[in-house]
Amino acid sequence: NIKGYVEHLVDRPMYEERRWGSYRVLDRTKGPDGMESLTKNLYLKAGCNISYQRHRCREEVWTFVSGEGELKLEGELRKVKAGDVVHIRKGELHGLKAVTPLDLIEVQIGTNLVEEDIERVEMKW
Repeated sequence: NIKGYVEHLVDRPMYEERRWGSYRVLDRTKGPDGMESLTKNLYLKAGCNISYQRHRCREEVWTFVSGEGELKLEGELRKVKAGDVVHIRKGELHGLKAVTPLDLIEVQIGTNLVEEDIERVEMKW
């Protein structure tokens, strides 16, 4: 009988497992001006990557907590590790590959923080 109750919920998942690892939503806020922030803890398994993508409605700030990876930002490849902070602006192409297990905090800031605000672009590591 629980289906009847949950099918009307429109909230996003607070935890999700993906092919590349998992994420957990830590915090979500919305200001009186319509600006939102969403904070996630992402874990990428070694050798896995998130797609090369861009967003139209949000910026992201990534703070790397542990592990090592490769970040591709606007075509430029660079190494990232614990302590690094990256600011991804609206419309910038970005992707991330974990060299070792990789843990990061992602803060999304914008006006429409939904999964549908992802435009994926084909890219080979």
